[in-house]
This record gives sequence, structure tokens and C-alpha cells, in this order.
Amino acid sequence: MSKPLPELKIKNFTSRFPVIQAGMGVRVGIGKLAGAVINAGGMGVIASVGLGNYAHADGRSYVEESNHQLINELRAARSISGGKGPLGINVMVALTNYESLVRTAVQEGIEFIISGAGLPLRLPAYVDEKTALIPIVSSGRALHLIMKTWKRKYNKRPDAVLIEGPLCGGHLGFSFEQLKHPERCSIDILFKEVQDVLGEEGKDIPVIEAEGVNTREDIERCITMGFAGVQIGTRFICVDESGMEPSGQEMYLKATRDDVVIIQSPVGLPARVLKSPLIERIQRGEREKFNCPYRCLVTCDKKTVPYCIAEALLSARAGDKEHGLFMTGANVEPIKSVISVAEFFETLK
Repeated sequence: MSKPLPELKIKNFTSRFPVIQAGMGVRVGIGKLAGAVINAGGMGVIASVGLGNYAHADGRSYVEESNHQLINELRAARSISGGKGPLGINVMVALTNYESLVRTAVQEGIEFIISGAGLPLRLPAYVDEKTALIPIVSSGRALHLIMKTWKRKYNKRPDAVLIEGPLCGGHLGFSFEQLKHPERCSIDILFKEVQDVLGEEGKDIPVIEAEGVNTREDIERCITMGFAGVQIGTRFICVDESGMEPSGQEMYLKATRDDVVIIQSPVGLPARVLKSPLIERIQRGEREKFNCPYRCLVTCDKKTVPYCIAEALLSARAGDKEHGLFMTGANVEPIKSVISVAEFFETLK
């Protein structure tokens, strides 16, 4: 019989299993999913990006609507989990309303914040002492800069570090040239870089692996390497509690390795996605028709980008295979069924 998986402790909170649910933006990682993950023994996460990309009720602005919807999802997760945590948010540095979302989550009593898609150098300025801060990095150099800045400006250090490797899903902190040779920046190489930056003073900081985790065996491999826990994304797209419609989940269930490609995102980073009619049009150099009522990304120029990533991700969530952008990890092929969150965690016992 396999040994029990260890708990995951970050700051002053603990989860039964060493599993953090990935954010998965634009209403895939919502309160329903995060609450179910917490109930099953993991750490639930609300993806803060794209929550306000709807008609603004009662005349609210995009920023106000984003905050309103974030509060709704956080409270939904708390309701499902009976008020328990650990509950966090994933917030992208590239968002125009980054500070507002962080402060809103802190006011709601969030336990932790995961932040990437840029370096979260100012994040400690927006939080209280109770909130755990988990930067996403893809190199030791990025972590060094974050820790140096946080120490100098805020006398703060990370409460955990999340490493996204070159086989991760969604936006990637690597150049296209690096992604052509993932073995040169593999997760074990990155882990060593991060350990070197943390040094003796930071050896008590948990390091989380985020790349290609679908099964208990994957988690065991990461724990054996020395990671304190894992972040799981693509597997949680294909669960009953996911925000994605079944017709969208079909894209993942039918996908093979050959269906996974890397494109340039309007965020300004490479992104790993599934082949789709939208991707084919983009790769032919075509431009989608879209409006931009949100101005959600600092790095996006609506005059030059070939499509609106918010609209494309909303289409994917709704199962629109013609217009949807389906972000994925490289290890999508083993996922062949939609299960419940509880069923997934049963496999970890």
C-alpha cells in the first residue's frame, strides 16, 4: 500500500492533501469548483480574471463589476465549504484592475494570493499580515528579483513559491526559443534554481510544482523530488464542478498531444492551447472582429492584437468550439472522462 500523501502547510493554514487547484481564468475556476476542492481536502482558488466581462448590472463600471463578481464567487466557495478554507485567488499582474482585485479579496478574508503573468513586485503593499503571498516564477532570476524587492520595500518574503515549468498550461513565463527546448529549462532545473535563491534562510518556504500533474503518481513524483505540493489545472477543467460547459470539456477529452500548440497571447506571453478553428485562423494571419469594452489587460493593444482573449475564453467556457480559446497543459492526453472533484480526491487516499 502506498504511503499517505503529506499535508500541505502554507503560513498558518493547512490542507489535507498537497494539492492547490489552479486558477483557470474567465469563469472556469469559480466558487463552485473552489468550494468542492476545499471540501475534498485541497486548497481552492478563484480565478479573478474575467469575472467582470459581462453587462455591468446597475451601471457598475468594469472595475466595480469585477469586484462585485469576485465577492460573489468567494462567498459561494465559502458557502459550499461551510466557511472553511484554505481559499485563495489567482490574480494576474497584467490586469488593469490588479490592485483593486487584491484589496477586495483581502477585505473578504482570503487566506492566500497566487500571482503571476508578470512579477508581483508591489503585491505586499496591498495586503495585510494574515494573507499568504505565493508568487509564480519560471526562473531563479525572477524569484531573486521578487525577494530582493519585497525585502527592501516591505520587509516581506514569500509564504510559498509556485514554479510553473515549460510544460504548464495557459500563459508561460518562457521565450518561444526556450519552449522549443523544454529540457533546458525543465522543472527539476528550475527547482534547483529556486532552492539556490531561497538558500538556508528560506528552506522553510514551501515550493509548489505546477506542470503536468493529473494523478496520484504524478504527485508522488513531485513530493519525492522535494516539492511540498502541486498545483493542478487541466484535470480540474474536466470535473463536474468546473465552470466550463460539457461541450467545451469535450475538446480536452478528445485531445491528443498533437492537438496542443503554443501561440502568442495578447497578454504578451506565449500560451499553450488546444488547436481549434480560432487558432487556425490566427495562425493564417487572420484577425477576429471584436469590441473592447473592458480594457482588462495592461499589455493588450486592441488596435494590433488579432483577437480579444477575454471574448475567446468566454466562448471556450460556453463550449463554442468555433470561437473559443482552450488553454491546456501539455499532459492533456490522459484525461478521458469528466469526474467529480470528490472522485478525483478519492484516488489520492
